[in-house]
Amino acid sequence: MDPTDGKNPVIVCGFGIIGLTTSIRLLEARFSVTVVASQLPGDPLSAYYASSSAGAHHLSFAADDDERQQALDRKTFDIMWKEEEDEGESSGIMKLTQREYYGSEGEKHIAFFESLPDFKVYSAADRPTFAQHAVSFTSLTMDTPTYLQKLVTRFQALGGIVHRASLDSLASALEFSSPNEFPMAIINCTGIGSLTLKGVEDMDMYPIRGQVIVLNAPWIKEGRTKQVGKLEGGEGGERTYIIPRRSGEVVIGGTREVDDWTTEARPETSLDIKRRALSLFPELAPECARINGRTPVPADLDPIVIREVVAFRPARRYPPNPCVA
Repeated sequence: MDPTDGKNPVIVCGFGIIGLTTSIRLLEARFSVTVVASQLPGDPLSAYYASSSAGAHHLSFAADDDERQQALDRKTFDIMWKEEEDEGESSGIMKLTQREYYGSEGEKHIAFFESLPDFKVYSAADRPTFAQHAVSFTSLTMDTPTYLQKLVTRFQALGGIVHRASLDSLASALEFSSPNEFPMAIINCTGIGSLTLKGVEDMDMYPIRGQVIVLNAPWIKEGRTKQVGKLEGGEGGERTYIIPRRSGEVVIGGTREVDDWTTEARPETSLDIKRRALSLFPELAPECARINGRTPVPADLDPIVIREVVAFRPARRYPPNPCVA
């Protein structure tokens, strides 16, 4: 597909991080782009619009033999690294030390981590007792509201057009092009919406429910995760994570609940997240809760909770179900 005189647009359905990035790359390549989406950055949080709810940090799950995914993750890392260096505070990105702990015997880090700055493997004497293996490296986290708004500003500056509308089918996107401007292509970036969008109706799509808590903890400047059990493509086992943002917010989580459509935060899950997060990073609790060596408890985090967040990660079964047309 090559840009012509810009008259015939490309229509992008969906305006999350994938739809936004796709649109910007097309605009930079001199295509005319029209976006149609029911939810936009800055809207109230919704479980069905995962982009605004993401942690988010750059952390590859690429298998050691998956060269394609490694290349994509490296490209993303390099772009985000340059954005942070060029834009500083306004980038919405923060460089930080990331520590990865593995709680199961025999579990090791992926090879991709060895390519990142300041990579280090910890000896048994230098890692916590709960960790069977541990590494660290320099990585990146993203303040998603700031980052998404930055992309919207870029999209608008490049001449992109967005229409807020709910599509019931891929074909209904044609209503947003005039008769003499038949689109060059329609690109589907609707995420979990692909499950029900007519013309797509991808029955291999499913949600992986995530629940996190956002804290006001600007003293935390290091990311940590703890993996128990096998990743199995990035969604296996139990994974606890601490994601500081440049704004001073810290995201703690989380859950991976397959085919769970519950949109409200579960109190018992929030309690478990606080417990796991404190076991991984006791300094999350305010200093007053740690006086004289006191071990903090989940209730110590309550005064610094900003919000609880639930979102549905769009996932796809692989290999696809052969019984689904």
